[in-house]
Amino acid sequence: MFEQELRDIWKNSSEAERIKFDLSQLLVDLNKKMKQIEKDIKKRDRREIIASVIGIIMATYLAYVVPFPISKVACLLSITWFGYVIYKLRSTKNSAIPEDLTLPFRRQLEDQKANIQQQAQLLDTVLYWYVLPPYLVNVLFILGWGDPVAIGWDHFLAGIFSSLTLTGKLTLLAFLAVFYGLIVWLNKHAVKVRYKPIIQDLDKLIHQLDSE
Repeated sequence: MFEQELRDIWKNSSEAERIKFDLSQLLVDLNKKMKQIEKDIKKRDRREIIASVIGIIMATYLAYVVPFPISKVACLLSITWFGYVIYKLRSTKNSAIPEDLTLPFRRQLEDQKANIQQQAQLLDTVLYWYVLPPYLVNVLFILGWGDPVAIGWDHFLAGIFSSLTLTGKLTLLAFLAVFYGLIVWLNKHAVKVRYKPIIQDLDKLIHQLDSE
């Protein structure tokens, strides 16, 4: 009964009232989406930073024990990349415009839009800062891996990679290329289906405020 009454009110209201009602509903929905995205961003940053710290520890260990010069250099480069990921995420977070409820409502919407655009840009460019660097490091590490038996290296890692032929190395790199390609696609898909619609909704609200 209550839903039917709302439909009747909407049908009998003027066009201006309908627009205000639609915008109010849009604002409610937008606020929910914004809170969910902010929550997801915090989880992502926490997860990536923890993974990067673990990666730095593992790469440091490998750089110490691996006897192959090229693979050792790859480990050192990997440490640098993990550090850059931490810096990138932290700097993006710190550069976000803080919420200020004392500002005019239009300004608050513009700040929210700027923050969402910044996050969308971060995801849209993962190919350059999140995918290519580690993939190239993996190429260097795998192709630089020599024959442990030839140098008498009896570390447990030697047994894992001892049977890795050139064909095996190329197959592994092809698999990694597909894996990293999937990461790029998932991030760009997230920008398309999650971030861009919110930016469009914010533009709609800002435009409505300007027209009043």
